[in-house]
Amino acid sequence: MNIEVDTHTHTVLSGHAHSTLLENAAAAAKKGLKGFVMTDHGPNLPGACPEFNLGTYPYLPSHIDGVRIFAGVETNIIDYDGTIDVSENYLKLTDYAIAGLHEIVLQSGTKSQNTNAVMGAFENPYVDIIAHPDNPSYELDYEAVVKKAARLNKLFEVNDHSFVYREGGLANAAVFLPLCRKYGVRVAVSSDAHFALNIGKNKLATSILKENNFPSELVVNLTLKRFEGYLKERQKRLSL
Repeated sequence: MNIEVDTHTHTVLSGHAHSTLLENAAAAAKKGLKGFVMTDHGPNLPGACPEFNLGTYPYLPSHIDGVRIFAGVETNIIDYDGTIDVSENYLKLTDYAIAGLHEIVLQSGTKSQNTNAVMGAFENPYVDIIAHPDNPSYELDYEAVVKKAARLNKLFEVNDHSFVYREGGLANAAVFLPLCRKYGVRVAVSSDAHFALNIGKNKLATSILKENNFPSELVVNLTLKRFEGYLKERQKRLSL
């Protein structure tokens, strides 16, 4: 599966990543990617920039080294109601927004609390997807969350880095992927790269899709054209 757009990448602005936007773009071009989303962390993660950094997005180029650059953010879910740490004023400047549960920001609660946090974040019209939903630290009711994503036309992430970093993630993906297929929920395959050379890395992610006979038609970033089509859906959603 040749994924043309990497939907989850980080730069030095996240505080714990190691490459600049220019370095990420050069690496993406070398790997033949057609686009990637820059999704640096929201301000509640230690070391990350304040949200007003997103105010620079209108001044960034749409392409670098021939690669399409999408403006995004990985917000942090900060309570069990699903509140995120980036305000609407700045979310309006993004093409794509991830919401993530991170232990350093919000400790895992009960299965019910974790599920409520994720479902609450999905209710934010700007949030497109939940970061690394495979994370075994946060027990989730996957059927409830996937059904919520289906109702709201939101996405599920298949995060390659998480499968390396978090033991047990592959087993959880084998639970939610059949549910995504059952309810027609699209997924985004991402590297979650924190270093330029990992941009576009997705071997584990695409392998788990293949093992679960996941239809390529439900991979929203398989092609640049398909991902841009989703972003048009997003714009329509936000205009309602």
